[in-house]
Amino acid sequence: MARLQGKVAVVTGAGAGIGAAICRAFAAEGAAVVAVDIAPGPLEGLVADVTGAGGRIAGLVADVAEEATAEAAVARAVSEFGGLHVLVSNAVLDLPLAPLTTLSLADWRRTFAVNLDASFLLSKHAIPVMERGGGGSIVLVASQQARVARPGRPWYCAAKGALVQLAKAMAVDHADQNIRVNTLSPGPIETGRYLKNFATLEAARASHHTLLGRLGRADEIAGGAVFLASDESSFMTGSDLLIDGGYTAV
Repeated sequence: MARLQGKVAVVTGAGAGIGAAICRAFAAEGAAVVAVDIAPGPLEGLVADVTGAGGRIAGLVADVAEEATAEAAVARAVSEFGGLHVLVSNAVLDLPLAPLTTLSLADWRRTFAVNLDASFLLSKHAIPVMERGGGGSIVLVASQQARVARPGRPWYCAAKGALVQLAKAMAVDHADQNIRVNTLSPGPIETGRYLKNFATLEAARASHHTLLGRLGRADEIAGGAVFLASDESSFMTGSDLLIDGGYTAV
C-alpha cells in the first residue's frame, strides 16, 4: 500500500470526519501530510494517531478563510517535507438549516469565505509550488448537493456548485503545468457534522436518501481522495467524482 509514496499533501478540515479519514488514508499510502484545522484538540489527536501508526504528518491550527493560512500550509509542506504534490481543500462551515431569507449577510459571507474562498486561496499558493515540483493534483471537496438541493441549505448548495465549476476552470488553466484539478462529491456521510442536524442517531440514519439504504462512511470518501491524488487518476481532470450511494441517481 504505497500509492502515494513520495508525495506531500495539504489537507484542510483535517481534524475530524472526512478530512481526518483522508489524512489517515494518505499517510497509510505513503504520503507526508500537512493537516490543517481550526480546532486544536481534534487535530492534535489526529497527529498523534497518524504518527503512532508510523505516518508522517504535521498539524497546523489555523482558519482557512485567511490567506495567511494558505501561505503557511504551503510553506510548511515545503520546509518540513520538501515540496507539495497534492492539495485537498475540504474545510466546511455549517449554518443551521434555514431558508436564505433568515440568514444574515455576515453569516452568508462567512460560509463562503470558508466553503469557497479558501479553495481559491489554497490553490493560488499551492499551484506555483506544484509547478516547480513537476505538477500535482488538486482536489476540491464538493457535495452531491452541488447537483441537487435539500431544504434549508441554500448557502451550502451554492458554494458546492461553485466548487465544481471552479475545478473545471482551474483544470483548463493549469493543464499545461501538469496540474490536475477535480472535485470529490460525497453524499450523506455518517460524521459528527452530519449527525448534529438530527435529534437522534436513528433519525440521522433514516435520512440517507440513498439507493444503498444507508449513510456512507468517511473511509469510503477517503478512498476516492486517494484515487484522485494518485497516478491512478492521471487521465482525469476537470471532473467530479461523485460518491453518493445513488443519492442523485433518481
